[in-house]
Amino acid sequence: MALAGCLGGGGGNGDAVSVPGIYDMSGATSDVGKPTAIGSRDAIKWINENDELDTEIDHEWQDYSYEVPQAKSAYDEYTGGNKPPAIIGWGTSDTEALAPSVARDKIAYISASYSAKLVTEESPFNFFGNLDYTSQARTLLKWISENDPDAKVGFIFSNTAFGKSPVEGGRQYAESLGLDLADNINLSLTANSAQSQLRKAKNRDIDYLIHQNTAAPMQVLLSDKQDIYPELNVMGLTYTVDELRAQESPELFEGVRYASGFKVFNEVINSDAAGKQIIEDSFEREGRSMDDPSVANLNYVRGVIHALMALKGLQNAQEVGNMSSGPDFRQGMFQINDWNVRGLAEPFTYAEDDRRPTMNGRVYQVQDGAFEYDTTIELPRKDEWIGL
Repeated sequence: MALAGCLGGGGGNGDAVSVPGIYDMSGATSDVGKPTAIGSRDAIKWINENDELDTEIDHEWQDYSYEVPQAKSAYDEYTGGNKPPAIIGWGTSDTEALAPSVARDKIAYISASYSAKLVTEESPFNFFGNLDYTSQARTLLKWISENDPDAKVGFIFSNTAFGKSPVEGGRQYAESLGLDLADNINLSLTANSAQSQLRKAKNRDIDYLIHQNTAAPMQVLLSDKQDIYPELNVMGLTYTVDELRAQESPELFEGVRYASGFKVFNEVINSDAAGKQIIEDSFEREGRSMDDPSVANLNYVRGVIHALMALKGLQNAQEVGNMSSGPDFRQGMFQINDWNVRGLAEPFTYAEDDRRPTMNGRVYQVQDGAFEYDTTIELPRKDEWIGL
C-alpha cells in the first residue's frame, strides 16, 4: 500500500488552501525521492507555523513508488472534488504522463522532473525549479570543451523517460562544440553491476562519461570503474551525486563533477541565505541531525525549493486574483523575476513564453567526500532549446 500523510489544516484567517504531493518514498528513485519529499513537507510545516500566508497550506501526500498508474490514481484522488491550484510532483515518466490532465484541469504542477519537454506549449501548467536536464548536460559539455576540447565524450543513462531526457539535445550541443562523441550506453536505475557498460566505454576510448541517473546506480558505476576503467572521468547530472553517497564512499566519488542550478546542503548552511533558517528550524523541530547525510543533503534543499515555489505561486496568485485558482497560480508564477529562492539557487525567472527558470549551471567537484564549488556556467537562452 502507498504511504500517505497530511500536513496543515484549517488554521489561519480562512480555510486552508490545498497543495497535495505525489512522492517516491519507496520506489526505484526513492534514494533521492525520500529526502526531497521530507524537505518539501518540512518547509510547508515551517511556512504554516510562520504565517507566511493568510491561511495554511493543506499538504496531503502519497507515495506512488515511482509507478505511473499509482501517480495517476493519486492525481485523480486529489482532483476529484475541488481542484487544488497546484500539486508538487516527482518523476519524469509520471509528470509527462499527467501533463495533458494538468493542462485540461488547469492545475499548476511543480515537479522534480526537469525534462525540457515540460516547458513546451503542450505542457502549459508545468513548472520546475532547476536547470533543465539537457542544459545540465550542456553545462558539463561546455566545461569539457573549455578544459579538454580534444576529449571523447559519451552518455550513459537509464532507459526511461528520465534517463533519455537530456541525450538528444546534449548530443546536438556536443557536436556544435566540436567534441568527439561516442555511442550511448544504458545503465538501469536498479543496476547492481556496471561492468559491461564500463567495458564498452573503455573499448570506445571514452574520456568523459556523462551520467543521467540517480545516486544509487552512480555508486555502482563508480565502484566498478575502479577495476575496469579507473582513468575514466564520470560526470553527473543533478540526481547522480549527493552528500550521503559521497560521504559513504569518498574514494569512489573523488573527482566527480556534478551540475545543478541550486546549492548543496553545506553551502546553504554555511551561508547567510534566508532559506537557511527554514532548514535549521525544521531540523530542530523534527529532531533531525545536521550530521545525518541521509536527510541533510542537497535533495532536502531541492524539496525546500519546491515548497517555496508553491508558496510564491500562492502569494502571487492572491495578488493577481484567487489563491485557490490554478490559472491564477500559473499567472502568479510569471510574476517571479530574478528570484534566488531565498538564497538557495541561481536566480529563477518564469515567463509565459519561456518557463525555463534558469540557464545557469553550477559545477561542483567532489573532494574528500564533500562538494567543492568550481564555477557557474551561463548558457545562452536559445528559443530552439525549449523542449530539447
